[in-house]
Amino acid sequence: MSGGQVPELHQHSYEHRRPRRPTHLPRRVEPPPERSGPPDLTLFLYVGLGLLAILAVVAVPYVVAYLIRWITAG
Repeated sequence: MSGGQVPELHQHSYEHRRPRRPTHLPRRVEPPPERSGPPDLTLFLYVGLGLLAILAVVAVPYVVAYLIRWITAG
């Protein structure tokens, strides 16, 4: 190890080998089926907005009442 040279740790260089299909699997003759598009989630959007509206209608009067009570220190 004189001369400042570092010996190689691995003498074998990596050689990529193409993956092989297992023999017990059948060969695909047809192309895979077309994927369908993403699901339509507009119903969930409308239900969520409806629940948010109901929550706002129920919660806003309580929040206003608490703010009035806190401001008037009553």
